[in-house]
Amino acid sequence: MSTKIYFLSAEVSPFSEATDLAKISNRIPTHFQEKKQDLRIFTPRYGFVSERRFVIREVIRLKEIEVIFKAESNPGAAKSAFVPSTRVQVYFMEYQPYFGGKNKTLYKVADGRFNQRNAEKYFYFSKIAIENLTYLYWQPDYVLCNDWTTAMVPILFKTVYAEEEFFTDMKTVLNLVNIEEMGKVAKKQYEMAGLTPEDYAGYEDDLLGLAIKHADEIISISIRGESNKAQIEKHKNIQKALKASGKVVKYFTISDESEEEWQQLNMDLETFFGVEN
Repeated sequence: MSTKIYFLSAEVSPFSEATDLAKISNRIPTHFQEKKQDLRIFTPRYGFVSERRFVIREVIRLKEIEVIFKAESNPGAAKSAFVPSTRVQVYFMEYQPYFGGKNKTLYKVADGRFNQRNAEKYFYFSKIAIENLTYLYWQPDYVLCNDWTTAMVPILFKTVYAEEEFFTDMKTVLNLVNIEEMGKVAKKQYEMAGLTPEDYAGYEDDLLGLAIKHADEIISISIRGESNKAQIEKHKNIQKALKASGKVVKYFTISDESEEEWQQLNMDLETFFGVEN
């Protein structure tokens, strides 16, 4: 029986590439697909991602995905494609107001500052990612939430969606890649996603801490030859959340130069996700 993994990522090579996460989000899904696992990617379709070049097709049942955001209905949509030269399924979330721009740096504005709407944009993406599962009638074993851009997903599962039986057996895994690549989060942005002050009490402006509290597992993948452990151990909010939750981070590290290392990383992840060989 294949393991079902819902792979959430704000960037996937070759569609969108701003950090190491883009390559991670290509290489790992490709390996799991080659191992006959049921892994599907969900990512934004930014304005610069060409439908024609990447053969992105409409999916009738995903033409309008209802989601409550900012306390009202704000439907999005999703289309389908494959990672080039593979059979890895990619669902592209479309929502012009947040992701229709041409800025390939993704998270920053022209002067290099973080976009003040980042949290709002990716909180919306996270809600659509969750709702998309109900439109697909698909219940993955794991929801892999890559980086701060999808860190809202474990939070939503344990708060807004806590009483919905459809999601009960799904385990969330938070992957910390770009530890410092995150802007500020305001209370009003938490509340746009449907959280109440009680849901984020003690974690105001601490998205990663709140995500660690609610995620089932925490991992950290680095392809730079140096583990993220030193950064994570210096991060006061992350350490506070880990201590409070009793959770530990599982580290995976390679140099990105060796095909053998990529193979070992993928084999280690197979073990982590309980893939049967």
